[in-house]
Amino acid sequence: MGESSFKMEWGPAICMVLMELFTTGQMLLTKVVVDAGLFVFALLTYRFFLGAVLVVPLAMIIERSVLLLRH
Repeated sequence: MGESSFKMEWGPAICMVLMELFTTGQMLLTKVVVDAGLFVFALLTYRFFLGAVLVVPLAMIIERSVLLLRH
């Protein structure tokens, strides 16, 4: 019961801090890469491609039960 209470109490705060760290890292990386001369649209393409590569497997795992019920 203690671990569940910890997750309920501190989980949202930890997620918020992690999101801020990821966002800051992304901004710093973007600044460094653009200052080094990478074309902005190429950076956006890489970013969207990486997002799709990371999200599609996660969506397939989460929606596996729905996909199995349809067939």
